[in-house]
Amino acid sequence: MQINYKKSLKFLTLLIAAILISSVSAAIYDYMYLGGTVGVQGMSLAWLSGADGTDAGTTINGVTAALINLKGPPNGTRVYADPVELNNTGVSPITFNLTIDTVSGDTPQLISIYIKMYNMNDSSLKGTLNVWESAAKGSDLTGLQITNNNVWRFQWEITWKATATTSNSVTVNLKLQVPV
Repeated sequence: MQINYKKSLKFLTLLIAAILISSVSAAIYDYMYLGGTVGVQGMSLAWLSGADGTDAGTTINGVTAALINLKGPPNGTRVYADPVELNNTGVSPITFNLTIDTVSGDTPQLISIYIKMYNMNDSSLKGTLNVWESAAKGSDLTGLQITNNNVWRFQWEITWKATATTSNSVTVNLKLQVPV
């Protein structure tokens, strides 16, 4: 029996090429598509700088309000009665939650931070958020409701321990969540 090496080499090359082609094309795909149009939603709630906004360092950028100059004395309490306000410009009441995202920094030197929310129309207390109390983060407030054409002021009360110094600070991040 005579072996034709040339023919065998061609057959082997074709066999290897067929295996490579079949392994590359073995993945089968079905495609589906999803598209969407994304717009900008109007907001009925808006932050306003309050009467103490300058002292508190209140800055507002759209839905974000920052109070960058809050301070308190050691072994004492500082009250910022009106550093920032929340305005409902809508035609109906809005229910929202006020949650404590983080409290970080020199918390061992901090006694408490409270935020009291007052209706500017009738001076009624609408809720108190214990941001920090007794060496622990406080609890969130849920189900708050601000009626249409009302403004609430957010009063901050800050109390440091006697051992606190001017180098101590904490960072507080809150979220105002409006369920949709």
